[in-house]
Amino acid sequence: LDHAQFILGPQVNQLERKLAEYVGVEHCITVANGTDALELTLTALGIGEGHEVITTPFSWISSAEAIATVGATPVFIDLDPSDPDFFLLDHRKIRRAITPRTRAVLAVSLFGRIADLAAIQAVLGDEELRKSRGCTQNIALIEDGAQSFGAMRNGVRSCGWHGSIGCTSFFPTKPLGCFGDGGAVFC
Repeated sequence: LDHAQFILGPQVNQLERKLAEYVGVEHCITVANGTDALELTLTALGIGEGHEVITTPFSWISSAEAIATVGATPVFIDLDPSDPDFFLLDHRKIRRAITPRTRAVLAVSLFGRIADLAAIQAVLGDEELRKSRGCTQNIALIEDGAQSFGAMRNGVRSCGWHGSIGCTSFFPTKPLGCFGDGGAVFC
């Protein structure tokens, strides 16, 4: 309040540095909200019309909305109720959903539980699988960590998985809420 620089002021830079350090990544870029974080990430990856993004239907609408807003098609895969993470994306079902138009997987971490990003990344890194499905390009991994920010899985914090881009929301009902709205991208 002393300097009245509320947008992109020194406190924002300080927050970005502390958040990046907290999740263990090099960069944190704050944005207006979590939906913007997802849309900006998809846009930065060049995802748009004619592309597909594999995701879960069990999420707030922003996950699918961001995909549709950039012109891509959300491809929903079912969750597996026999899986202990049954509220999370089932990495085994990603294999069958990959097509030549697949450009990303948007994994949603919920209820303080992080999707099995290591298993998802292993599927996405399987070059033989991608080629057998007609997919010749790399497939990006994006984590929507709005409902799990601060949680850990295998020693890695939500939004800090190496090789992925993490997105979060600071809406007041999220694990790290703010007054009003906000979000961030981590890479």
